Amino acid sequence: MSEYRKPSTLERFIPIVDFLGAFLGADCEVVLHDATRPDSSVLAIANSHISGRRVGSPITDMALRLIKDGTWMTAPFITGYKTLSKDGRQLHSATYFIREDDGSLAGMLCLNMDAAPLIEARDLLERFISRARMEKPRSDAENGHPFETFAESLEDLTSSIIQQAVNGADIPPDRMTADEKIAIVRTLNEKGVFLLKGAVAVVARHLAASEATVYRYLQRVSS
Repeated sequence: MSEYRKPSTLERFIPIVDFLGAFLGADCEVVLHDATRPDSSVLAIANSHISGRRVGSPITDMALRLIKDGTWMTAPFITGYKTLSKDGRQLHSATYFIREDDGSLAGMLCLNMDAAPLIEARDLLERFISRARMEKPRSDAENGHPFETFAESLEDLTSSIIQQAVNGADIPPDRMTADEKIAIVRTLNEKGVFLLKGAVAVVARHLAASEATVYRYLQRVSS
């Protein structure tokens, strides 16, 4: 029976490379560097197609600079710096510094995200938002109501339109005067509500009035 050997600090990070690579997807390269052997620092790598590197590849000039200038001694990680893929695409990168128990630098866990799909999505959204701003819906006074109502039934559609008109009055129906209710009936008539079957009954219920009263209001606003 072989004697158990405790994994080194960096060895414990190897499974994390595959985990992050699978979770973050093919657009993100995950690299584990051994800082003690810069000539062949890549200890593990996921989604290596982004940079073309492999296990045993050397450390980068950026990583060397971080080691040389002591950045690893003053920050646990750095994010937001830019790098380039092997075919010249912009990458959004981050580095986490892995320390030994005595505080010395053991290695670095690096993420290099291919930002091209995100940039394309951002540009598409910006174009869409800009167009939406230029095509701002007309106001209630110009268009009645700027939003389209999707309803599952005729009752829902009628109730929705009526509720919009009632809410716009800012007065509970049971406290409205006859003139205020007539104004709502006029608005609903202009919206074509009374072309819907059973609309008079629904309007009467929402306005706390009888159907006969609604018919009378409708005759007044239609004359």
